[in-house]
Amino acid sequence: MDREDEGLKELFTSVGAQEGPPLGFSADGIARRGKRIRWVRRAAAAAGGLAVAGVITLSVALAANQPVGPATTPPATTTTEDTTPETTPETTSELPTTTVTSEPT
Repeated sequence: MDREDEGLKELFTSVGAQEGPPLGFSADGIARRGKRIRWVRRAAAAAGGLAVAGVITLSVALAANQPVGPATTPPATTTTEDTTPETTPETTSELPTTTVTSEPT
């Protein structure tokens, strides 16, 4: 090995032995964030379910609260017109029949 390779080897071994900068996160922090995210999602799902149940309940209550009028019979109608059915003379239309015969050749 030449002199440059020796210098690089020393540099890399000295850098690897040093402690790096702090990571900025820890296992406890990650677990806390995960628990919080799960709690928020569950709370949102519960709120959405309650909203849907409220809308359904309100719709049923409004639909069931429609006033219904008293049952009455419709007024009797009297007609002064002639109610006999009209009779039309029956017409029979006969179509001419056509016969086709073929002769053997």
